[in-house]
Amino acid sequence: MKTIHLSTLLALTPAVLAQGLRQATGGPEATTTIDRYPTPTPEVSNCTASLITTLCEYKEPGSAFAVASSGKAHCWEYCNANQPCNFVIFVAGNPYTGTGTCWVYPDETFDASLGKPGCDYLSVYDKPVCAEPTATSGACTATASPSAVASVCAYPTPDDDCFYTCTASSGATNCLSQCAESESCNYVVFNPRNSDNSPFSSGTCWMYPNGTYDASKAGLCSGTAEQFVYENPCPKPKPSSEPSGSAAAASSGSEPSATGTSTGDVNAERASAGAASPSTNVNGVASGGVSAGSSLLVSLVALMWQGLR
Repeated sequence: MKTIHLSTLLALTPAVLAQGLRQATGGPEATTTIDRYPTPTPEVSNCTASLITTLCEYKEPGSAFAVASSGKAHCWEYCNANQPCNFVIFVAGNPYTGTGTCWVYPDETFDASLGKPGCDYLSVYDKPVCAEPTATSGACTATASPSAVASVCAYPTPDDDCFYTCTASSGATNCLSQCAESESCNYVVFNPRNSDNSPFSSGTCWMYPNGTYDASKAGLCSGTAEQFVYENPCPKPKPSSEPSGSAAAASSGSEPSATGTSTGDVNAERASAGAASPSTNVNGVASGGVSAGSSLLVSLVALMWQGLR
């Protein structure tokens, strides 16, 4: 009797399994290959940015400025669309999908002393350059990078107590854009309504159609400023206060005659020429017509009297 040792059986097992797989699939080898570590899909973007450095740690932004990102290119586009943004940090998440978190720091510049080097967990990029212009969220480009003229507390609402002049806003840029698009807006006060008390996140926008910012009306702050004041960088031209000649004539309630003579002068000329005045009697019949009728009646009576004689 032929004896097969266990070591020989174990050596033959892979070959037997491979043969069984070929027979089961009908091909020379397995038809499906599973990639345990997929390569991230290449990103397509109209923005580019230069890598400043890589870090292990950096000062984290406010809660409103850490957003989920599908990749580095998306992070650049987000920075471009949310001005002012001078640099951006991409926080790597899943290395096989390329996703992560985008950190933005509105109106700040990168400070290397706030970071810890030594690894590539954080990728710091400078201000992105995009084929499309920076979003302005409105009709005036000057509103894209607002600069507050004052940071205050307890400034009073507009004169109508916010009945028409106060709106919800996604940030100071949007607030100034609303001001630029309104019929009349001289300056705004942006009131942050977010945990970071930042003018670059959500809040309310107070628009002042008249006057200028008055620092004497502001109250004292017990802590950080709670309101940010911005002047309208692109006011609309005011309409002319002097009406034109035709508008003045229309507003006076009388129409000028074709010859430029007033109605009273026309009546005076008619009277001097012996023409009947266009005055009206109580029955609505022109007095001139009544006089003509009376003369005709007198003439007929005289004629009949001659015939009877």
